[in-house]
Amino acid sequence: MRRNILWVMVLLFAPLTAHSIEYQWSNAEGKQVHLSSLKGQPVILHFWASWCPPCRSEMPAMNNWVKQHPDVKVVLVSLDADRADAAAFYAQKNIQQPLNMGNQRDTMALGVRGLPTTLVIDADGNIKQRHMGDLNWADEQVSLKVLGWLR
Repeated sequence: MRRNILWVMVLLFAPLTAHSIEYQWSNAEGKQVHLSSLKGQPVILHFWASWCPPCRSEMPAMNNWVKQHPDVKVVLVSLDADRADAAAFYAQKNIQQPLNMGNQRDTMALGVRGLPTTLVIDADGNIKQRHMGDLNWADEQVSLKVLGWLR
C-alpha cells in the first residue's frame, strides 16, 4: 500500500514534459497542411466558425490585426462543416486571410472546447498559450498581450 502511495506521489509531482502536438488542416487549395511544417517559428492557430456569433464579430478586427503584423504567422482555421459557408462569410466580411478548414474531432484533441479559441504554438510545436473566447483584436492592450504570448 505504501509503495502504491509513493508511485502516486511520484506521478503527481513529476515534472510534465512538453511534447510537440500534431494537427493538420486543409488549405485554400484543398491540400493538407501539417503544423509540423511550420516548426521553427511560433504560430497562432485561431479556430472559428461562421455560425459562431462571437467569431463573426471578432473576425474583421482579427483580419486587420493579421495585416498589421505580417511578421506573425497566423493560421485561421474554420470548423464549418461546409467550405462554402466559410467562404461566404469571408466574402461578406471582406476577410483577406487564407481560408483553412479543420475538423472538429482533430481540433478537440488539441483541447479546443469552444469557439473562438486561439492557440499559441511555440517554435518547438508545443502549445504555449490557450485562450477560449473572443478577443478584442483592435485593442492595443490585447495586441500587446498576444504578442507577448509569442515570446
